[in-house]
Amino acid sequence: MRHSRPPNLKEKLVGNEKPKIRLCSVIGSGGHTTEMLAVMEQLGEHYSNRVYIVADTDRLGETKVLHFERSRASGTFEIVYVPRSREVGQSYFTSVYTTIRAILYSFMIIWQARPDVLLCNGPGTCLPICIVAFLYDLFRLRNTRIFFIESTCRVKSLSLTAIILYHLRIPDSILVQWPDLVKLYPRTEYIGRLS
Repeated sequence: MRHSRPPNLKEKLVGNEKPKIRLCSVIGSGGHTTEMLAVMEQLGEHYSNRVYIVADTDRLGETKVLHFERSRASGTFEIVYVPRSREVGQSYFTSVYTTIRAILYSFMIIWQARPDVLLCNGPGTCLPICIVAFLYDLFRLRNTRIFFIESTCRVKSLSLTAIILYHLRIPDSILVQWPDLVKLYPRTEYIGRLS
């Protein structure tokens, strides 16, 4: 197991309070934002320290997060920005440079955010973040559980981001919303439709 230590919720308990878990959520653009905020809506109150990681060119995602957080009663949140690893329509050749740049930025983001849990759901923006969280955990500098929730629109195959993460074995869990995907990718977990 790569984690520096198993989750010890007793350390986080104070009296009879529930543990406070630091949560990072990577917000993609468009439907990815809507899906991730639907997941965030279902999380309990012990996820009271929230960090949203948004691509620096995604103003709509930022607006949706701010609107979503206005409806929450408790906890604190922060929005941090990472350079987009690949713009829509950008060539794969030039995206090598922008992905490396995003990875370098991600080192500071993950170090400062200190997440216990990292949630992401499909956009290429999450790839550098997941790689860095994995590396910090591998070298025992952080202890982060990484959960990749595949988009509901991925019925017959995983997204490119999920395929890369699947083959690199970076996430602790890749959760899919369609049972046929588990047959094709046996290390995924079927969780049913989230929306």
